Amino acid sequence: MKMEKPLLSIYEKAAQTAMRRAGRQVLASAKERSPTLTGESDDSGFVATDDLTVQVGFTSLVSRLNHENLDYKHPQGGEPKFLETASDEVDMEAIAAEELRKGLGS
Repeated sequence: MKMEKPLLSIYEKAAQTAMRRAGRQVLASAKERSPTLTGESDDSGFVATDDLTVQVGFTSLVSRLNHENLDYKHPQGGEPKFLETASDEVDMEAIAAEELRKGLGS
């Protein structure tokens, strides 16, 4: 049985594009801030979009532990809460507005 994809409105397409773009920005910033001892954190980063949601994260256990450990000193750089800090810096509203203007041809 063939599954039909729903037709997305201009607004929904713009929102999805904005979420993907914002997610990539968050991931890039988080990778710059993540611990770099082995590179395992950077290699495990991902951005996933589904309908009108976006998820940015790291699958590595090392990343998860380092993200939450506020006391650990990273010998080759990096900081705790690297993903949270990165997500606070991205202006999702501005990205969404820009993508909506593009979608409407403005």
